Amino acid sequence: MYKKKVGIIGLGSWGKNIYRNLDYFHVVELVYDNDFRNLNFNLIKKNKITRNVDDIFLSKTIDSVIIASPAITHKDYIIESLKNNKNVFVEKPLCLSLKDSREIEKVANEVNKTIFTGHLLHYHNAFKKLKHEIKLGKIGNLNIIKANRLNFGAVRKVESVLYDLASHDLSMILSLTQDFPIKVDVNAVFKNSKTVADYINIILYFEKDLIAILNMDWISPYKEHRFSVFGTKGSLIFDDTREWKTKLIFNPSYLNKKNEVVYKPNISIAVQEEEPLKKEIESFLKCVEYNDTPITNIKEAMNVQIVLDMIENKLINKYGLNNGFY
Repeated sequence: MYKKKVGIIGLGSWGKNIYRNLDYFHVVELVYDNDFRNLNFNLIKKNKITRNVDDIFLSKTIDSVIIASPAITHKDYIIESLKNNKNVFVEKPLCLSLKDSREIEKVANEVNKTIFTGHLLHYHNAFKKLKHEIKLGKIGNLNIIKANRLNFGAVRKVESVLYDLASHDLSMILSLTQDFPIKVDVNAVFKNSKTVADYINIILYFEKDLIAILNMDWISPYKEHRFSVFGTKGSLIFDDTREWKTKLIFNPSYLNKKNEVVYKPNISIAVQEEEPLKKEIESFLKCVEYNDTPITNIKEAMNVQIVLDMIENKLINKYGLNNGFY
């Protein structure tokens, strides 16, 4: 179906999932990871493995580069790909500073190549349905957006939980608000490091009294991936840990003019079951094949990076450290 070939950089826990989906479309030319003890290489045909990342950048047959390596490597790999006339799919976050993201944007504009950022949940049918229901006015005017992304997961040494977890939810929040916050508050917990936050609570204040509250935590004893939007006519709750039939819930309860809760029973909203990553990968391949602009393009990635920078600066001012990039 797709004639263009891709190279993959990074074959970690998420990189192997990206490879699996790309292999489904028969577009993988070469795969590179700097750790050749990585057991995920057992999944790859030997003729598709390279021990030199330059083989991907300099290949005449590879049209696009998929970057799923650690975030600290993203900037250099993106720019090298662009300078070698490759389109780029990069896993979130785009990079680890606003300065670096502006440099990436500049190069991308100069060479006129596509940058597609892995803000996966834009390609999740539950979130797409949530946006559609909001557009139809199902919950009225938006009041509060809440995002909880908690897990007992990888504790990173360079990027904080802000860059590791918050990018997805900030991307979704900005797609709903279509505007930047006017004020940011943040609290953080540094349990395993004096410089890299393990837990962050963020409050974003927008125009028209809309606020967004984010809780990001990688040392939680339980997993929670829940995104909810509270409006004047009810709420929509997207819970990605649930089965597909209950991933998206409409709660029609609301506050009346006396600030009294009017209770009504929850209603499940039907969502078509599809793997979001497969849809995301196919969207990238279509954008490259037909020269379309991605939903999660460089402009969208830059908007997320701007808000990450606002939060980062608040952390620096509050805790007296540079939390997240070095």
